[in-house]
Amino acid sequence: MVKQMRRTMAMALLMLPLPAAAQSPGVGGTLAEHWCMGCHVIEREPPTAPPTATSGGAPSFSAIAAKPGTTAAFLAQYLSSGHTNMPDFSLSRSERDALVAYILSLR
Repeated sequence: MVKQMRRTMAMALLMLPLPAAAQSPGVGGTLAEHWCMGCHVIEREPPTAPPTATSGGAPSFSAIAAKPGTTAAFLAQYLSSGHTNMPDFSLSRSERDALVAYILSLR
Protein backbone atom coordinates (compact mmCIF):
# COMPACT_ATOMS: atom_id res chain seq x y z
CA MET A 1 0.00 0.00 0.00
CA VAL A 2 2.75 2.47 0.97
CA LYS A 3 4.74 1.56 -2.13
CA GLN A 4 1.74 2.24 -4.37
CA MET A 5 1.06 5.57 -2.61
CA ARG A 6 4.68 6.65 -3.12
CA ARG A 7 4.49 5.72 -6.79
CA THR A 8 1.26 7.70 -7.21
CA MET A 9 2.76 10.75 -5.47
CA ALA A 10 5.90 10.52 -7.60
CA MET A 11 3.81 10.43 -10.77
CA ALA A 12 1.77 13.41 -9.58
CA LEU A 13 4.94 15.40 -8.87
CA LEU A 14 6.24 14.67 -12.35
CA MET A 15 3.14 16.26 -13.82
CA LEU A 16 3.64 19.58 -12.00
CA PRO A 17 5.22 22.41 -14.01
CA LEU A 18 8.85 22.87 -13.10
CA PRO A 19 10.15 26.36 -12.28
CA ALA A 20 13.24 25.75 -14.41
CA ALA A 21 11.07 25.07 -17.44
CA ALA A 22 9.33 28.41 -16.97
CA GLN A 23 12.72 30.13 -16.97
CA SER A 24 13.93 28.73 -20.27
CA PRO A 25 14.97 31.22 -22.92
CA GLY A 26 12.34 29.77 -25.30
CA VAL A 27 9.49 30.78 -23.00
CA GLY A 28 11.09 34.18 -22.45
CA GLY A 29 11.44 34.66 -26.19
CA THR A 30 7.74 34.02 -26.64
CA LEU A 31 6.96 36.55 -23.92
CA ALA A 32 9.32 39.06 -25.54
CA GLU A 33 7.54 38.64 -28.87
CA HIS A 34 4.20 39.24 -27.20
CA TRP A 35 5.05 42.12 -24.84
CA CYS A 36 8.33 43.74 -25.89
CA MET A 37 8.97 43.70 -29.62
CA GLY A 38 6.79 46.74 -30.23
CA CYS A 39 9.56 48.89 -28.73
CA HIS A 40 12.68 46.69 -28.55
CA VAL A 41 14.62 44.62 -31.04
CA ILE A 42 14.41 41.29 -29.25
CA GLU A 43 16.46 39.03 -31.54
CA ARG A 44 20.14 38.27 -31.11
CA GLU A 45 20.85 39.62 -34.59
CA PRO A 46 18.69 42.65 -35.34
CA PRO A 47 16.84 42.56 -38.64
CA THR A 48 18.25 44.65 -41.46
CA ALA A 49 15.38 47.14 -41.12
CA PRO A 50 14.24 47.40 -37.50
CA PRO A 51 10.56 48.16 -36.89
CA THR A 52 9.75 51.84 -36.74
CA ALA A 53 8.64 51.46 -33.10
CA THR A 54 12.27 50.82 -32.13
CA SER A 55 13.37 54.19 -33.45
CA GLY A 56 12.09 55.77 -30.21
CA GLY A 57 15.32 54.91 -28.45
CA ALA A 58 14.42 51.67 -26.65
CA PRO A 59 17.62 49.59 -26.44
CA SER A 60 17.79 46.20 -28.10
CA PHE A 61 17.76 43.17 -25.83
CA SER A 62 21.27 42.32 -27.07
CA ALA A 63 22.49 45.76 -26.00
CA ILE A 64 20.84 45.36 -22.59
CA ALA A 65 22.42 41.91 -22.14
CA ALA A 66 25.86 43.24 -23.15
CA LYS A 67 25.97 45.97 -20.49
CA PRO A 68 28.50 45.11 -17.76
CA GLY A 69 26.02 45.78 -14.94
CA THR A 70 23.28 43.58 -16.38
CA THR A 71 22.65 40.67 -14.03
CA ALA A 72 19.65 38.46 -13.44
CA ALA A 73 18.98 40.27 -10.16
CA PHE A 74 19.19 43.69 -11.84
CA LEU A 75 16.81 42.71 -14.64
CA ALA A 76 14.36 41.07 -12.24
CA GLN A 77 14.28 44.22 -10.11
CA TYR A 78 13.91 46.46 -13.16
CA LEU A 79 11.04 44.40 -14.56
CA SER A 80 9.34 44.34 -11.15
CA SER A 81 9.10 48.10 -10.72
CA GLY A 82 7.11 50.71 -12.60
CA HIS A 83 8.82 52.82 -15.27
CA THR A 84 7.89 56.04 -16.95
CA ASN A 85 8.98 54.86 -20.40
CA MET A 86 7.76 51.29 -20.14
CA PRO A 87 4.19 50.12 -19.58
CA ASP A 88 3.45 47.95 -16.54
CA PHE A 89 2.71 44.51 -17.92
CA SER A 90 2.25 42.98 -14.45
CA LEU A 91 4.34 39.93 -15.27
CA SER A 92 4.13 36.97 -12.93
CA ARG A 93 7.31 35.92 -11.20
CA SER A 94 7.79 32.96 -13.55
CA GLU A 95 7.16 35.16 -16.61
CA ARG A 96 9.64 37.74 -15.34
CA ASP A 97 12.23 35.03 -14.68
CA ALA A 98 11.71 33.58 -18.17
CA LEU A 99 12.11 37.02 -19.74
CA VAL A 100 15.29 37.61 -17.74
CA ALA A 101 16.65 34.22 -18.87
CA TYR A 102 15.89 35.13 -22.48
CA ILE A 103 17.60 38.52 -22.29
CA LEU A 104 20.69 37.02 -20.66
CA SER A 105 20.79 34.26 -23.31
CA LEU A 106 21.54 36.96 -25.89
CA ARG A 107 25.05 37.54 -24.54
